[in-house]
Parts: sequence; structure tokens; C-alpha cells
Amino acid sequence: MQVNKRHQVSPYLVFFIIYNSQVGIGILSFQRAIAEKAGYDAWIGVLLAGCFVQVFIWMMYKLLRKNNGDIMDVHANIFGNVVGKFFSMVIMIYYWLASTSVLLGYIEIIQVWMFSTIPSWILSILILLIVYYSVSGGFRVVAGVSFLSFIFPQISLIFLYIFPLKTAHFGNLLPLMNHSFTDLFDSIKSSMYTLAGTEALLMYYPFIKNAATSKKFAHLGVLFTTLLYTISAIVTYTFYSEEQLKTTIWPELSLTKIIKLSFLERFEYLYISIYFIIVTATVSLFLWCSSRGLKKIFNRKQKDMLILLSLLSLAVCQFITEPLKVMLEKLVTDLNLCLFYGYTPLLLLVSTFLKRGNQNG
Repeated sequence: MQVNKRHQVSPYLVFFIIYNSQVGIGILSFQRAIAEKAGYDAWIGVLLAGCFVQVFIWMMYKLLRKNNGDIMDVHANIFGNVVGKFFSMVIMIYYWLASTSVLLGYIEIIQVWMFSTIPSWILSILILLIVYYSVSGGFRVVAGVSFLSFIFPQISLIFLYIFPLKTAHFGNLLPLMNHSFTDLFDSIKSSMYTLAGTEALLMYYPFIKNAATSKKFAHLGVLFTTLLYTISAIVTYTFYSEEQLKTTIWPELSLTKIIKLSFLERFEYLYISIYFIIVTATVSLFLWCSSRGLKKIFNRKQKDMLILLSLLSLAVCQFITEPLKVMLEKLVTDLNLCLFYGYTPLLLLVSTFLKRGNQNG
């Protein structure tokens, strides 16, 4: 699939898009989830999960380059137009569910930490209006928002990780490797979902200039986020005891309470506000992927699909109950692991054999 060069972005911006897709609200709470079975050895699981994601990045580039297009072109080449659209539809639904899950998570944080009386529909409308403005501007605007989502939060992370080190207990991390491989594998599985988001590449690959040359920036992006998550886990584990961690829902966010600056008393308010940029960028990226795919499936304008998806997200944010929210998170987790860490390698194998068969024929 050929995309007009005016709509494409430079290869180096893939680094920031990968960062944006991986570093969402999950970094605020993943430390507790991955430590449930592997304890404080879980930070090792983050590093190993990052290695798996690097392999996944290589597979995606291999698959997309072979088919010279996005995931929908891959499906059309392998399964044909009708069946291919069915499989593409499943992935577009996943992208929408992932964006809605991020939106719900951030709204919950705002309501718990800052404005408990503001209804969900007001917060979701504010975010979705900015998301609509971003996505309707095209992929170049979405990439620009991803760039901003990297620049501003990194400044605050410097404060967040330095202050807790003053009271850090590195003995919490010892002894190393005192859990079974099964427990460590469980933390790897949880970490792989935490590091999820790179699968958006399956849709925006044609929008990268000289896409093949962007692979090194994608790998660097995954390396950066893997190290960021590892540092976050280590800082958290040296600050909290295992008993404290069990009762702390958002460990990284709770760390902001200890930061006291002469010009700023409540650093957590600033930190949550900065995350508005990250959440907006993440939701924009996934809604762009979903609306772009639905545009191709139903042959409608992308803005129409974007409005429909935004209204559906608004309805979910307003009416979803807590049990359904938990079910949604589990569904997104399972779909991510099955569709991308299982299904994509199979597509690569099938695509490789089909191409060889055509050459032999």
C-alpha cells in the first residue's frame, strides 16, 4: 500500500511513537502485579519480557516488509479480501478496546486522587475532544503528540526516581533469583502485557518514510521503555516492603507523595496532570489505528469511524461498572497476548511459506 509522502513521518519518530504506545498508565501500577508471584525478582522478568518484545518487533517488520503494507494488506494477501476483513475487524476491535481501557484507567486515577465528584462523562468528553482533534489532523499530528508525550514526562520522572533513593533499601532485592522459574515466567507474562503497545506498528508502518530504516529506532524505543520500566520496578521495590506493596494500588503514583519542593507542595497533582499528555497520545494512537482500519473495511470516511468509536468510548466510560471494568482489562490482556504474541508469528510463517510457494510455482 502506497501512502502519499505528505502524510508520512520521518523514521526517527518511530522511537517516540513506540515510547508513547508502551508507556501509559500501566507504569503507575504494574510493579504490584508482576510481584504477586515472583516477589522482588520480578524486575528480572521485565528485562526478559523486553527481550521478547524486541523479537516481536523484528517479526512485525519482517511480516510487513514482505507484504509491503499494513496488517490489513497482510490479511488480504493471505486470506483474501472477505476473510481478511474479518480478521482485520477483530484487530480493529482490539485497538478500540485498548484505547478505552487506557481512558477508563486514567479517569479512575483522576477521580481517586484529584476530583472525586466530577462525573466520568465530563472527563471522557474533555479527553476525547482533544483526541478527535489530534486524530482528525492525520497521522503526522498523532506522531507529534507522541513526541510531546515523551518530552514533558521525562522531566518529572527525574524527580520521581531521585527522591525515593534517599531512603532506599537495596537489601529488599536480595537474595536474587530466590523464586521458581514458574513464578518468574508469570512475571514475564505480566510484564509483556505492561510493555504492550508496539502492535500499533502493524497499522502505521506504511506511514513511515523508508519504513525499513526505522527498525533501529523501534528497537531503541523498546530498549528505552524496558529500561524505564526496570528502573521503575527497582526504585519501587527498594522503597516499599512486600507487605506495603500488596496494599498499594498505584505504587509509582504513591511515590510522588514524598516529593516536596519549595515551590510545589502536592507534586502528585502535577504528575497526574502531566499524564494527561501521555494518555491523550496513547488513546489518539490506538483510535487512529482502529478508525483507519474501519475506514478501509467499510469504505467510509475515517472521521465518521472516529466519531462512532469516540461515542462508543464515551458510553462505556459512563455506564461501565467495576466488575465489567475488570473483565475489560482481562479481555484486553488476553487479546494482546493471543493476537500479537501468538497470531503474528503464525502470520509470518504462513506468509513466508506462501511466498516461497509462489516463487517455486
